Amino acid sequence: MQYTTLLMDVDDTILDFQQCEYHALEAALTHNGLPFDQMIYERFSSINAALWRQFELNKITRAELRVRRFAELIVQCLTGFDDATQLADEYVTQLAEQAIYFSGAQEALARLSKVCSIYLITNGLKPVQRGRLAKAGLYAYIKDCFISDEMSVQKPMKAYFDRVLSRVNEQDTTKILVVGDSLTSDMQGGRNAGLTTCLYDPKGKVALPHPLCDFRITSLEELIPMCTGQ
Repeated sequence: MQYTTLLMDVDDTILDFQQCEYHALEAALTHNGLPFDQMIYERFSSINAALWRQFELNKITRAELRVRRFAELIVQCLTGFDDATQLADEYVTQLAEQAIYFSGAQEALARLSKVCSIYLITNGLKPVQRGRLAKAGLYAYIKDCFISDEMSVQKPMKAYFDRVLSRVNEQDTTKILVVGDSLTSDMQGGRNAGLTTCLYDPKGKVALPHPLCDFRITSLEELIPMCTGQ
């Protein structure tokens, strides 16, 4: 099958979210005179990831996620500071400035954009993602971007993908490929929508065959022959 349309996740698929998160958190904490080290980053990253999973399951709201991750970090690591909202606001501002590509990702996107239509699918916050996409120059390679914060529905919900599919040019869903790093968000979402899925798994952590993945790649360059038929 030659795919004409890619629905691609952004964070940890195209952009290195761990690096972006690290630098944004460091800036947010130091700007408020708070300590920052690897332990604090790892604790925040763990809290953040767990809350995003709850958001994907529709168990918490985006607004709750935005502040609660810092309320929990304060309790665990930042005794004496009590303004989680202030940290949340500063973090969002700093994260919007972080646009770090994975090695080779931008070059792969430039080649892919010449042979297929690329649409971005992301659960990120609107002000954060719009700022990062612009800073990374991603708009040069894509047809459109679907940010759950602007759609009031998120991956992996079928309603999210239904809205995406209603706006893409390709009507033959067998020619559409969902690409992302998350089993619970991207791959499950693709399955919910009846689409073919491709897991971006550069470290080979997920064994195939897998019920949620039709394909697995370790580099975005591997998508090129899938979109050219060569």
